[in-house]
This record gives sequence, C-alpha cells and structure tokens, in this order.
Amino acid sequence: MARFVLGWAGSAGFDPDRLARAAGVPSWTEGGESKRISRRYFTRLWELLEQESGDPEIALRVATDTAIGHLGLLEYLFLSAPTLGAAIDTCIRHFGSLTTSYALRIAHRTDAEVTYELLCAPDDSRGRELLMHAAFALLTTRARAATRARVDPVRLTFRQPTIGAVDAFIELFGTSAIEFGAVADTLTLRAADLELPVTTADPTLSAVLHGYAATMPAPPEFTVTLIDRLAAALDVALAEGPVTLDAVARRLLTSPRSLQRRLAESGTSWRRELDRARRRRLENVADLPRARQAELLGYSDPASLRRSVQRWRDRP
Repeated sequence: MARFVLGWAGSAGFDPDRLARAAGVPSWTEGGESKRISRRYFTRLWELLEQESGDPEIALRVATDTAIGHLGLLEYLFLSAPTLGAAIDTCIRHFGSLTTSYALRIAHRTDAEVTYELLCAPDDSRGRELLMHAAFALLTTRARAATRARVDPVRLTFRQPTIGAVDAFIELFGTSAIEFGAVADTLTLRAADLELPVTTADPTLSAVLHGYAATMPAPPEFTVTLIDRLAAALDVALAEGPVTLDAVARRLLTSPRSLQRRLAESGTSWRRELDRARRRRLENVADLPRARQAELLGYSDPASLRRSVQRWRDRP
C-alpha cells in the first residue's frame, strides 16, 4: 500500500523518492509484494502527501484517480471473484497480501445489510484519518468497477472528529449518511448489492491467485476488545448528552442484553464501565462548577455526582 501511494504521487507530478525519504521509508522500490514496509511509515506518507498537495481530500482523489490493477495481487483476487460479496470476503482473508496498515472484518450482518469495519493500529494522527478515507474510497470505487453498477454504501462512520465540508464525501460515496466522531470506522453495504456478479469473474484465475495468496504473510491482527470499543462509545455518548444502555448498544451494533452478557463474560459490567468513562471525563472538567460537571457526566443533579465520587473513593 505504501508503494501504491508513492506510485500515485509520482504519476501526479510529485517526487515519490523525496516523499519516501521524508517519511523514512527504506528502499521502497525494491522487493515487490514480498517485501513488507512497516505501517509506522504509511500514515506519515499520507500526511506528507496532503501537505505537498495542499488538498485535504487527497485520499479520496488518490482512490478515484488510480487505474484498475495498480493494487496488485489483492485487486486481481477481487476482480476474479464471482460476486461482490465473494470479492470482499477475499479481501478479508488476504489483506496481508496488500498491506500491514489495516485489516477488514464483518462487524454486523442482517438480511438487508452488511457492515464492514476497518481495523488499524491505535493512532490518532491525521495520517490514520486519511488512510480510512482512502480505504473506503478504494473499496467503493473498486466495487463499482467490478460490477459495472452504481454501488453506493448505505452509510459510513469515521472515528475522526467532525469535519467542515463533506461535499466531496457525499459525491464520491453517493450518500449523506456519513457520521464523524463515531466509535469505529465502518462502511455498510446492501445485501442485494453483495449478490451482484463481478463482470471479470474468472474461476480458473481465481484458483491460481488464491493458491499464491496463501503463501503470502497472514493479515495483521489488530486487537480491539469490546471494552476498548465500549470506552470509545461511552466517551462519544457522554459528549453528546444523556447516556443509556440502549443507545450505546446501538452504537456498538448489538442488543442491550448481548452487551451486558458479553461484559459479564469479560469480568465487568455496564455500570462499572460507565463509571470508568465518567471518571475519565471528570478529570477533564475538574475546574468547572460541580453543577456543570454533573451535567457533562450525565447526572441529574450535583448530589448524584457527589455520591458517585464518594463511591469511587471507597472502592477505587
């Protein structure tokens, strides 16, 4: 993926060697797909490319301006699959043949929709934000190219904070259902679209490519636990207003009962994790009046907050 970005930079008139040196990418032109470039260089590359271009939507432009085939093995695996759903399943299995920067998984599935989540090593950099833009844009544009159909996501969510103008996102993805400041980076597709045939499907080529892909390194494992995701969801919910179990469960694409059961299996509880989120938030508003603190932490009155603080002191 680092080579993909640097290759695009060169075709767009930028100096890829200078970008590579500035990011610290060692000998990026050598080794082909068998040589891995650490993900720590990759987010920095995106940041440098944005600075060089002066374009905050550069990641979207890279995805839409790149000809089919530039993504190498994984792209040909995608294009030789029988259906769009099978193509994306192939990506999930063989992402390690493309990148060590992120991985894809199915987060939620219903009869009508499938939600895919992009997992990336914990990082709040601008480079990570651009990486998410590019990955979803590439998935969407390749889905349209493979099926020759207008495949528009049902909705997208991004962990990054709210941005100003979103016109470019709406134009590319074909939906205004785009949420920023979410607990996960996700893209949801209609189940009917996943049944669309891939126009370049080739069972023989697919079998050969799968055999080769099996010899490549496995996809990276990015461990994001339920507690991690719940903590992020609680932080967002507290910032937006009153916190309820039902609302947070919806954010996590699960039911309240399932969430409580999984928390119990993890040795914790809804109340304990809510307390932890409130304690984290209290540290950030310690200088405010107690009434305002209570409001920001989702308590009905200052007395309720005082009782909780006393309980935390008694049972740290």
